[in-house]
Amino acid sequence: MSNTIENGLIAAILFLIIFIPVYLAVRSSRNKKKRRITHELHLLEQQHGLTFRVIDKLDSFAIVIDQLKKVIIKVNLLDYSSELIDLKNISDCTIDEKRQGSSIQLLQLVLWDKNKHPIHYITFYKQYVDNEGNLKKATRIAAQWEEMIKASINNRLPVLEVQKSI
Repeated sequence: MSNTIENGLIAAILFLIIFIPVYLAVRSSRNKKKRRITHELHLLEQQHGLTFRVIDKLDSFAIVIDQLKKVIIKVNLLDYSSELIDLKNISDCTIDEKRQGSSIQLLQLVLWDKNKHPIHYITFYKQYVDNEGNLKKATRIAAQWEEMIKASINNRLPVLEVQKSI
């Protein structure tokens, strides 16, 4: 009986010895990535004189908007490069969902100019690239961004509340 308790304690201690460093390394990596994203966004705010009120982070990028100046910035999370999208030349925004059977292969926002030509594509989900477990979240966020962009284009306040979720 005592051997079982001793074996259980030894297994628990070994598990903790292995688990704690792994947990701390993952947490440290996430915090470092958050700080890097926040720093990059702060630099972009200063360089372009923008104020970001809405920030969303997905699997491969972070996206922010300055609704007063009508600017979206998309920051790639692999190399922290940024893409600035001016909404002043945009007349409409739609969600484009490409499916094969019942599975979604691609979920993106399409930004259209005044001549009904697509100018920008903001991809929120791409099959085999992004985590399929985050598909519902990506769909919800894409719908929110469609509403925010349409509100910004039409010079009205969006229904959505201010959020910063990095």
